[in-house]
Amino acid sequence: MNSGKCGPEAYRCNRLLFAADGAVTTFSVIVLSSLLLFFSLLIDYARIAAFHKLSEDAARTGVRSVLSAYDSFLYERYGLFGRGGTDGQELFSGVLEENAKGNAASEDGAFQLVRMRLEAAGLHDSEYLGKHEIFTRQVQEEMKYKAPVGFTLDLASKFAPIAGVMKEAAASVGLLESMRKLYEQREAHIARVLVLQQQAASAVSGSGIDAVIPVRAAELAAGGGNNALAVAAEYGRYAAQMLQDQSAAAEGDKLYSAETQAYEQKARDVGMELRRLSSEMQRLHDRLMLEAVKDLEAARLLNEQMQGLARQADHAASARGFDRVKEGGAQGAAGSRVPADAENELAEVRQEADKLLLQDSWFSSYKQELDEQGKAASAIHMETGAFQSNSLAAIAGPFGETANNNLAEGVSSLRLAYGGYEEKYIRPALVLAARRQSLESGNVKAKLKEQEQQAGALWDQARSLLHGLTALPQTEEHDELFEQVRQRYEANLLFNRHTEAAAASAGYMQAGNAYAAADQAASLSGSLFTGMAGVLERTLDSLYESEYAAGRFSAFAPQHLKGLLTGGDLTELAHAAAFNNQEAEYVLYGFHNPTGNLAAAYGQLFAARLAVRTMEGLIDNRALGHPLLILSAALVYGLEKTMEDMLAFSERGTAPLSRFLATELSYEDYLRLFLLISDASSAGRTARMIAVIEQNSGTVLSAVPTGVSGEARLSMELWFIPGLMRVLGRFGLLDGRVVGNRYETTHTIGWSY
Repeated sequence: MNSGKCGPEAYRCNRLLFAADGAVTTFSVIVLSSLLLFFSLLIDYARIAAFHKLSEDAARTGVRSVLSAYDSFLYERYGLFGRGGTDGQELFSGVLEENAKGNAASEDGAFQLVRMRLEAAGLHDSEYLGKHEIFTRQVQEEMKYKAPVGFTLDLASKFAPIAGVMKEAAASVGLLESMRKLYEQREAHIARVLVLQQQAASAVSGSGIDAVIPVRAAELAAGGGNNALAVAAEYGRYAAQMLQDQSAAAEGDKLYSAETQAYEQKARDVGMELRRLSSEMQRLHDRLMLEAVKDLEAARLLNEQMQGLARQADHAASARGFDRVKEGGAQGAAGSRVPADAENELAEVRQEADKLLLQDSWFSSYKQELDEQGKAASAIHMETGAFQSNSLAAIAGPFGETANNNLAEGVSSLRLAYGGYEEKYIRPALVLAARRQSLESGNVKAKLKEQEQQAGALWDQARSLLHGLTALPQTEEHDELFEQVRQRYEANLLFNRHTEAAAASAGYMQAGNAYAAADQAASLSGSLFTGMAGVLERTLDSLYESEYAAGRFSAFAPQHLKGLLTGGDLTELAHAAAFNNQEAEYVLYGFHNPTGNLAAAYGQLFAARLAVRTMEGLIDNRALGHPLLILSAALVYGLEKTMEDMLAFSERGTAPLSRFLATELSYEDYLRLFLLISDASSAGRTARMIAVIEQNSGTVLSAVPTGVSGEARLSMELWFIPGLMRVLGRFGLLDGRVVGNRYETTHTIGWSY
């Protein structure tokens, strides 16, 4: 057996297994060290990834915790979110500390892969509530689900049954008022034409020509005198005397020299006087008739403008939202008592506006009449010239029957010319009397004047009552509060880098007369229905802000007006005119005094009611026939009923929408509509809303953040080779940095309400 011996193969095996030179050991150490280094790197890298996730979550939690501390008054009273309560920096740092501790201390004794430590924490505010875009966004978020539903179901549907007749009424009032203005101007020009005709006739009658002709029967019977008739009548005797003196042999034999010279002087004087008087008359007459022609032409041009307006009656009234409200709120039409044919009848009233027009032939005829009056005066002037020529020719010779006949015919023609003018234009003035009668148009103008006086009296009464709002005695307390609000308003505009706009005014009680007020009321009704139509068709950002203001701010109760409306007593009203009672009105109109906003609001309310009541009056008085009589009667009705509505508001806070509807609307309902049609995008209106909130909360919204950004720097201990991690960081393979044996990272998290 060879068991004790090794062969070549056994020798090599033993040498390999029991070699003593250390090569294998070195190799093994190298391999194992590399593996250990690799796995340690992976472990720390995995810990870094986990650390990033945990630290980011901690920072995010800290920021959200900061925003969880909001101003409870702003939210509960106004639905706005803004930072408040605990100090944000303290809260942010505390949450981060607790997250770090919780991570390290959870499950005591358990192995923790990542142990964080807070190195630094910083919090920065952003997106302040006083910024208009931030404030508006929060308002829209608060109201976008509430406003459209409430508004559509509540107000728009109530107006739907009368939308059609209101459309026709607004169009009719607008057209007839425009026509009335032109009509009055036209009639004033035509009346002036007649006055100028009369003045021209007075120029003839006052010229003194009639005394020098003369033309009166008594004067004709008397004869004699220095006048044209005497010159003609005495010419035969003068001619005989001249012939006899001419036959005398010597100058001393002439018997009638004194008489003939006296006659010749009379003839010359009478002729010159007639010519002088007629020349002065002609110049004045021509000037007056030229002015009359100009006034007639101005009247014709106004009539053309009226014709253009009347042609609009052939087209349907502009919808301006009326039809859309009628269709969109059709569900509210139940119970309507509006006459079925009311819309068509009001459309006919508008289409009958052509009754106010005059035909072109009327102006042509009147122009011809003026020309004839001018020609009649020129005929007198021409005949005076002819008489002067005849008289001078008669005394120049020859002295015979021909000269006598010419002189007599000249006097007759002069008398006929003057007598013809006198009969037509002076006495009995047949032409002017007929023209005056035609211009009076029967008793229409008399009735129209009576109704205008009645409407004017009612309008003066309404203005005096509502202008009582501006006559409130000022109180220092009220003025001081408005001054504080004004300062907040201006500060917010400055913060938003807007300039102060002029205060808005409804201006509905500033109309010069009742007709202008009715026209403004009709225009307001168009704006109201357009605003409601926009809500029915689509979501409007302006609606959100309007409904927010109506729901969150106080409005002035109309019951405070009862003393003023019933007895002119301002006592209760003066005490109630505090800022806290008229926040919504201030937001809407922007007057920084106790009376301006109230006067504007209730003036606009009066206009809204007048529009509806005038519509009812048009329906009731459509049978009067003449368009302006219908308008004036409707206005009288509208003013009377509107005053009753204002009294109803002061007694119970509501008034009927229309006698055709069993629907009551409150003052607050109308205020919501007025807010809707105002400029919601106005920086001034947004600033006023913010000023009201600041005044009530004592908080400056420009300093209330709605967003924060937190910056947190956290670290963890590295278990293995920090130097290698530092090298990796230099190559951009890490999101943080290695400081000593710790790894640090910084997270910046932003969040807002």
